[in-house]
Amino acid sequence: MKPYLELSDIFGEKSLDERKMELASRFKAYRKRSGLTQLQLSDRSGVPYGTVKRFERTGSISLDSLWLLTEALGCDDQLDNLFGELPLTVDDLRG
Repeated sequence: MKPYLELSDIFGEKSLDERKMELASRFKAYRKRSGLTQLQLSDRSGVPYGTVKRFERTGSISLDSLWLLTEALGCDDQLDNLFGELPLTVDDLRG
């Protein structure tokens, strides 16, 4: 248990580290569903094995490496949709 409180503890919002770990966990599930080991994915994507291993363990990865990994798994279309259309605002409707 942590010896201190964070705002996320009070308001129920996730910290950056928690969000990164959730992303890494979902990614790992995609990798496993594809039947690939970390080493096989590394070979297929060109991303160093240590980077794949660190990403799944810590959630830390560069955007370039993440893109290469998602391409190798065939799920890079999800990154294409990351920043989709901006939601309409009241000013847009008035304009």
